[in-house]
Amino acid sequence: MLISIVLIIIAFYTLNLALSTFSSDVTLATLYFTVAVLSFGFVVLSVFRVRRGYALANPAPLKVMSIVKCPQCSFKQIKNFAVGDFVFKKLGMCTQCGVASLSITGIYYDGPTRR
Repeated sequence: MLISIVLIIIAFYTLNLALSTFSSDVTLATLYFTVAVLSFGFVVLSVFRVRRGYALANPAPLKVMSIVKCPQCSFKQIKNFAVGDFVFKKLGMCTQCGVASLSITGIYYDGPTRR
C-alpha cells in the first residue's frame, strides 16, 4: 500500500513536470509522461490484484452431504454431513419399515467443482 501511495505521488509529480516542460523540450516531456503512465498503470494493476486476492481468500463453505439408506425397504435420505459420519455407520431404526438397519452408504461433495 505504501508503494502505491509513493508511486501515485511520483506519477503526479512527473505529470506536472511533463506539462511544464512540454513547450521547451518535447522529448523530455514525453519521458516524464511515460513515467507517469507507467506509475499509474502499476498502481491500478496492483489494486486489482489485491482485490482479486481478497475475493479468493473467502471461498464459499463446502457443502458435504451423507446418503442414508435402508437395505430392507429401499428408503433413502440425503442429509448434511456431520462430524463423525463415515460410510457404513449404523444410524438405528428406519422410519419407514422399523428395522434397525439404517446406515450411511455414501458421502459426497455437492457444489461447484474445484480446480
